[in-house]
Parts: sequence; C-alpha cells; structure tokens
Amino acid sequence: MLNMQGDLNAAKKTIDVNKELKKQSSLTTTSTVSPAPPPASSISPAAAPAPAIMGQPVLSCHYPVGQTWHKKDFMTGKLRLAITEDPHNSDIPIGIPNIQNINIVFQKLLSEWYVLESSNSNILSVDGIPTHQSIIKKSTKHVIFIDKSAFVFTFGKSSIDPKVEYPKGKPEKNEFSLLFENSGVETRFGKEGFYILGPSEFCDYKIQGETSFMIFSYKNCNYLRVIHTNAENPVSVDSASADKPAPLFEGSKITIGKQNIIFHAEQETGGVYDFNFTPDKMTEKLCLLCIDEQTSEKYSFALPPAGKALNVGRDSHCEIHIDSKDVSRKHSQVIMYERSALVFDCYSTNGTFVNGEKIAKRMLHPGDMVTFGDTKFMFCYLDQ
Repeated sequence: MLNMQGDLNAAKKTIDVNKELKKQSSLTTTSTVSPAPPPASSISPAAAPAPAIMGQPVLSCHYPVGQTWHKKDFMTGKLRLAITEDPHNSDIPIGIPNIQNINIVFQKLLSEWYVLESSNSNILSVDGIPTHQSIIKKSTKHVIFIDKSAFVFTFGKSSIDPKVEYPKGKPEKNEFSLLFENSGVETRFGKEGFYILGPSEFCDYKIQGETSFMIFSYKNCNYLRVIHTNAENPVSVDSASADKPAPLFEGSKITIGKQNIIFHAEQETGGVYDFNFTPDKMTEKLCLLCIDEQTSEKYSFALPPAGKALNVGRDSHCEIHIDSKDVSRKHSQVIMYERSALVFDCYSTNGTFVNGEKIAKRMLHPGDMVTFGDTKFMFCYLDQ
C-alpha cells in the first residue's frame, strides 16, 4: 500500500485533497505493492471473550494480573480504544506512579489498527522500540510497553504455529542461538524481528515458569527486555537488570532465577550497541491522514509547526482544498500547537465533527478523527 505525503511547509501552499487522492489511485492501478510479511513473532480482570463477527479478526489484549495473564477481546464493531488512568473513560485503565495524563489511543482504519501516544509523555514502545505511533496489521502480534507496563496485542489469528520446531545447534549467518544450560539444548532463531519466550499462549517459544521476556532487533543488534516476572525469578543479562532493554553480546548470560541461558551470535561489523530508549528520530511532525474508503488509499497532509494556522474548505485558496458540495468555501480553521491542534468550525453548512461529535471548536490530539463535511481525516504523526 502506498502512502503519499503533501507538505504545507513546502513551496506549494495549498493541497487539493481530491486531486491527490485521484493521483494516488492512478498510481496503484499501474503498480502493485505487496505488503511485507509480518515478523515472527493495576487492571481489572478481563471480560468474557467476544466472538468474531462473520469471520472478521478480533483485537485481543493479554495483560498480567498478579502472576497470571488475562485476556480481553474487543468486538469487531469497535473502532476506537483508549488506555488511560481514568477508570470511567478507559477501555483498559492503567495507573503508573509519578506519570500523569496517560493517553494511548487505538484507532481502527479500514483493516488496520493505529496505536498512538496522544499525550505529551514519551512512554510508549512497540516491539521494544520507542515510538509515538505504530500500526497493527491482521494476523500479527505486538508487545506494547507503556512505561514499564506490558501488554501483548494480537489482531486476528496469530501467526504462531505450535507445531513449528526451531532448529537446533550453533547459529548460522543472520541467526542467534540460546543455549539452555540446564538441558544442554541450543535453539536457533532468525536475527531480525522479535520473539517472546515464556509459558503463555502468545509466546513464540515456550519455556517453563512464570517469566516472559522478549528478544528483539535494533540497529542490527539484539536486545532483551522482561515482559513479566516475579520477585523469586528476577531476569538479568550479564548481571544487569533487564527491566529496560539490555544488549545481548556473544556469550551473554541470561539469568532467570537459578536458570542460565547463553546467547550466541556472529557479531556483525556494522552492529553498534548504542541503544537509546529515546531514539534521535522520533517524529514530532503532525499530519492529517485522509482515507479513501472506496479504494483504501491513504494520503498524508503534513501540517505546519506550532503557532501556524491553516484553512480547510472548498475555496481553492484554502491550504487544504476539498472540492466537495458538502464542504463550505471556508469550512474550518486549524491552529497548530505542540502535539495538538485547535480546530474551529467556520459556521459551515454541514458542520465539523471530532470523533463523531459536532463541534464549534475542539482541541485535536493524535488519534482523533476529524470530519469536514463528508471528508474524514485522522490527526496523527507524520511517518518520515
């Protein structure tokens, strides 16, 4: 799927939504882009699982309560979820000491779920990598950390095949291995992607006990992070705690309670162990993401920086021009802030809506759906 971008900071000062979507559609009719294959890969007790509707995939959340994992399924008709500290307005309430205004939004667009950090905090990581925004596709599994709290989300049927046996022996090129000292078994894994090891149904490789951890790749190197454990079985890498991502070197010793696991891998010359929990290039640029529901095309309109304003409407002089009879000539105005925006309805005929509610003015946060007349956008981060 292509994802084109327009930039209101560039020489072109207006964006024609209809023209860009038509251009996008013509591009996809002349070329086919195959999606990349997916990688291997305090909360109230869960409600009873919701059945799938007409075979559609269900979004499931696994989370620990005490020493056990609970599972919560979200019905296929649900399009928006929130993880906040407010137990009355949250699908998954969460409390983290010394962190306020937690707001992680899950917004479904077509056949994908977008995960967005909607507040000004920097506490979200997906599959080990800090980020403000990620996408959950069908038949995939993702480990989402909100600060130190772990959640495992699966969308539809997981790609895990319980009958698959990982190869044994020393690692080959682009592989790593784990040597379990208690049994003497050495198991090989592909170096890219991420793996969950533990006793639960969502784990890629089953190990005994209550501890779960993940091994993931970042900048050509592998790291380990604990997902769930207890005081009796602390996890460490080379005697250092693995509560945060810990680098794995050739010969690194992973300790789980009294069990030792030795990590083996060929060290690549280009691999640099400089893991930074706040990467240099976390995107802060915001955009309006337009979805053509008939063609499934996407188009990102890059928004200006904080302090700038832009107009949305049918008038060709508007910075975002929408040629639709349902959109007024000057429909709305948007004023940019840091990680948010203030949208005003300019007395339009058919109204401006945020998350389905008609508004006169409203603050937009990443993950909010805003509709001008008959044209819908998601306010989100710009993929760079």
